[in-house]
Amino acid sequence: MTAAGRSRLLALIPYDTAVTMADLGRLSGLSRPTLADMLHRLQAEGAVLCEPAVASGGRGRPAQRWRRRPPQGMFAALAFSRDSVRVRVASSDDRVFAEREARVNVALDVRGALDAGRRLLHECLAEADSATDSLTNLTLGLPCPIGDGGQPQPRGFLPDWVGFRPVEWLRDWLPDIRISVENDANLAAVGELVEGAGQGCRDLVYVKLAPGVGSALVVGGRLYRGAAGYAGEIGHVQINEMGHPCVCGARGCLAMELYIAARHGTGGKGGLLALTELFRRCDAGDTAAGRVLGRIGGQMGEQLGALANMLDPERIVISTADVPPHPALLAGIQDGIHRTALPPVGDLPVIPSPLGIRAEPLGGIALARGTYLTSPGNL
Repeated sequence: MTAAGRSRLLALIPYDTAVTMADLGRLSGLSRPTLADMLHRLQAEGAVLCEPAVASGGRGRPAQRWRRRPPQGMFAALAFSRDSVRVRVASSDDRVFAEREARVNVALDVRGALDAGRRLLHECLAEADSATDSLTNLTLGLPCPIGDGGQPQPRGFLPDWVGFRPVEWLRDWLPDIRISVENDANLAAVGELVEGAGQGCRDLVYVKLAPGVGSALVVGGRLYRGAAGYAGEIGHVQINEMGHPCVCGARGCLAMELYIAARHGTGGKGGLLALTELFRRCDAGDTAAGRVLGRIGGQMGEQLGALANMLDPERIVISTADVPPHPALLAGIQDGIHRTALPPVGDLPVIPSPLGIRAEPLGGIALARGTYLTSPGNL
């Protein structure tokens, strides 16, 4: 059994429920003898547990059920957005946890951002009455694409991070801890699966509006990153070939066009960060603000409708970070979806995130534990 095969099989075995060998055979494509051999090797290592077979009342021998051994120790998430850092530590059963956040110029001050993250992590560990050496896994979340092999691609997104190797910096400080890197929207999507609007969902599209447009895909109950790690980058779909230049190097990307629309709608105040101002004006009866929100939502919804035609998700979760998304924005998104999606697909629910920005550290902890992994691929 190769190390890659071992990891991919473990990714199919959950902690919270047990699965049969037949379930694993369908998911992995492995033959029953190969799968049985791999499972018994993992059992001998102590990585998986075999539950006693329970008779179902049908014919034949009851099926054995397999579950992953729960992880031990403390787990941490450092979730960076463009202007803040959020840190969470938690025990394997979540009975002990602590969380902190701080405002910091992440995009333009890489060392200041990481130093702030280190300080908050120490504070969280102190609150949880745990030492640094109790940490076993840490997830680093960044607001930029994460390429194949977990390499951040900060150019155009995080100027001060270009050429900097954050994982090596962390390993100098935390040499015995397993560190993984993930995109911020992917973290948030996992957070929604764990405690938010994605609970019980196997096929999900997550969208974060603020300050840019981040999105993530969950397919078959697992985070889907794609072949090069760029899956779900809907913010960089071109919707206006004569539009404004985008940080990615193209013109008229969805994220940039929404940014300009929001900026104009508030008289030049802050782009998509001005959504909260548009929400406030709309609640105060400003019909122009409502029209701007409807237009922004409609442009987003048209792209989500096209995506829904390809993926046929169960729901779409919308987050506007620090405040709940306004009903006018959600209505615009739903209208846009109806314009581009097939009728059976176009009626999928568009749900506001109940977690907002807190979804990111929650998802980081889940990934640190290995609860939700990337799509397993071929064994």
